[in-house]
Amino acid sequence: MKKSSFLALCAAAALAVIPLSQAQAKTYRVIFGGYFGPDHPNTAMMEHFKNELEEISNGQFKVTLKPNNEAGGEEKIMELCKRGTIQIAQVGGLLKYDEPMIAAWEQPFVINSWEHARNVFLSGGMKPFEGQYTEKSGARIAGIIVNGFRQISCNYPIKNMEDLGRMKIRTPLNDVFVELFKALGTNPTPLPATELYTALETKVVDGQDNPYSMFKSMGWYEVNKYVLESRHIFSPTFVIVNDKFYQRLDEQAKQWFDTAMDNAIKYNWELSEKDEADTVEFLKSHGVEITVPSPEFKAQMVKASEPVWAWFDKEVPGSKEIRDYCASVDPASAK
Repeated sequence: MKKSSFLALCAAAALAVIPLSQAQAKTYRVIFGGYFGPDHPNTAMMEHFKNELEEISNGQFKVTLKPNNEAGGEEKIMELCKRGTIQIAQVGGLLKYDEPMIAAWEQPFVINSWEHARNVFLSGGMKPFEGQYTEKSGARIAGIIVNGFRQISCNYPIKNMEDLGRMKIRTPLNDVFVELFKALGTNPTPLPATELYTALETKVVDGQDNPYSMFKSMGWYEVNKYVLESRHIFSPTFVIVNDKFYQRLDEQAKQWFDTAMDNAIKYNWELSEKDEADTVEFLKSHGVEITVPSPEFKAQMVKASEPVWAWFDKEVPGSKEIRDYCASVDPASAK
């Protein structure tokens, strides 16, 4: 064989190896849907996950983000994820329709601080419960991030139970919140969030309850200038992953995926606590008066809520177990 022909054959063989190695490096395409706005810590979590996963996998994962309802609202992206149309979604309390025990996290006054919330949701005690959800839905809970502590806003200051009792409060379209605010003596009025700004502006309702981040991002502080820092419910957000998609990943891909997810969740918790403090300062600078309830007032709210725990025990499986679990990891109870 001529030398030139031999070299050409070697070159062709070398080129043939390149597509083979590239073919072995499988590409995974992922769509991640969310419903929070562009400045919310939960959207920042999505960006953190995408950036790290694409980097550590050397581009084998290609992640497309769909925050701010771009892939649909909360219910839509939950269903899309369960079907596998998208691979990851951020979902709140709607998970209770597949796993009723999810609703038990909406019990009032079971989580008392950021440290307590981290102990509850990040300590590993949720694992058996997460497995139950996978069996029922076809999606797995990959992690728990933050919606936040719910506070009460109003068009007048709330200093005591009497002030609270004369309030007409908007609630979500959810029996849990109606029961809670009845127990607290208010007049609950269920309304969609899309109608809330106008309802506050026209005084159809006096106020509402939501985490500070939502109060700011939805602009409700423009028409509601008083906040009672009640911290009556801590709302988690669940990151779910289509289980068939996850099971198709090879072991290395699962390791990359899990690492990026774990780090994004840690980032979200750190950012969310800082964001709450920053949002409080923002609201104060925009004329919002924030009242921290006295220990006596807080104790009265907790006492008034006790019938709601009984309602949960009757209506929501596992409610007592979740209250007991929360109490067992409360840092205050260990002091």
